Amino acid sequence: MKLSLRNFCAFLVLGLVLPFASHVCAVSGPKIFIQGTSFDFGEVKEGKILEHSFIIMNKGDQPLKIERVRPG
Repeated sequence: MKLSLRNFCAFLVLGLVLPFASHVCAVSGPKIFIQGTSFDFGEVKEGKILEHSFIIMNKGDQPLKIERVRPG
């Protein structure tokens, strides 16, 4: 199998570029992750106090600042 100059150049470029592509495409900064974005309390009697905790994590490589929270 003969390799043309054009194909050789294409393979060479891909061989040099692809190993670094994941670093270029990687997004840096904070990345919020919320485990379970909603919770259903089901049927509740009037006057009962309810509580539920959501787990919020930063899976990024920089600090995550939560500046505002709006309950739904």
